[in-house]
Amino acid sequence: MICEELIRDMELAREVLSKTDCSIAVISYGKIWKQKTGDGIGPILETIEEMGENIYDSVIGNRFLGRASALLCRYAKAQAVYSPQGTKTGIALLIMGGIPCQVDELIPQNVITETENNLPFEKLLKDVTSPEEAYNVLKEKVLK
Repeated sequence: MICEELIRDMELAREVLSKTDCSIAVISYGKIWKQKTGDGIGPILETIEEMGENIYDSVIGNRFLGRASALLCRYAKAQAVYSPQGTKTGIALLIMGGIPCQVDELIPQNVITETENNLPFEKLLKDVTSPEEAYNVLKEKVLK
């Protein structure tokens, strides 16, 4: 069961992402701990690097929830995740990790397949199921 505090933090994540241009927001106990803008997987990866273990047990608001971002949220030990848009794969990966999530709009898989060139990290992690492996692969590719 999701507690009221967690629901409040997820609502705050929704508010931050809808009213700002940030790509990621890290929220805990009703406080916004970190916000970052940028494109692709970079902002969430940089936020994990910068916050270290301080990101654990936070609610992560991320602009798009796909395979890559879901694995990173699991790596960051998110307490819950909110995203305006997400894929079934991203949602399933969070559920498998025991992380509640809320997505406002489900993006059909055929849209992802058609735009795979625009989402290279989804393709890169196609066969990756370990959050640690995903983090290491993405860190090497993005944060050189």
